[in-house]
Formats: sequence, structure tokens, C-alpha cells
Amino acid sequence: MLVAQGPTYGYKLIGELNELDVAPEGIDAGTVYRTLRSMDADGLVSTEWGLQGDQPRREYRLTEEGACALEDWMDVMSERKRLIEHFLDQGQTSTQEQEE
Repeated sequence: MLVAQGPTYGYKLIGELNELDVAPEGIDAGTVYRTLRSMDADGLVSTEWGLQGDQPRREYRLTEEGACALEDWMDVMSERKRLIEHFLDQGQTSTQEQEE
């Protein structure tokens, strides 16, 4: 989702993921770069070399195919969220009935 916000660099993504506290132990940089390479190979992101300051960096951009895949993924995640909330509501209802 972060790549959808605009062109970015791997190191920047790692920092943003750590700020979001996605993994309490911190994000593994190798995993991020392997994922980005896989997404590039699958046509979900495009890459080109750019400069950040005077340092060359590989810039990642979401492709149209990547945007479609992201939309599909978001639909799946929304449905999973709905199912989890339903499950938790059922558990809460059962607990309240047992207390009465």
C-alpha cells in the first residue's frame, strides 16, 4: 500500500513500515527487498534508478497491474476483517450469555 502513495525507495519503505509498527521486532530489510524484486518480476511495480541527494537509489512505482492487484488484495482484507469482527462479536455474545 505504501508504494501506491507514490514513487519510493526500499530504505524509505522500511522506515515507514517500522513507524507503522507492522512487526514489533522490526522489519527485515532482506524481506522487503526480496518482496520488491518479486513484485518487479511480476509486473506489479516498475523500477528505475534515481538520486536521493547525491546517492543513487532504486525507485519503485506501482504499475497499473499492481494497482489492480492492490485493489483485489484490499477487498480480500476487508472481507477478512469483516469475518474476524463477526467471529469476535460471536465470542463476546457467548461470554455475555454465560455471565448472565
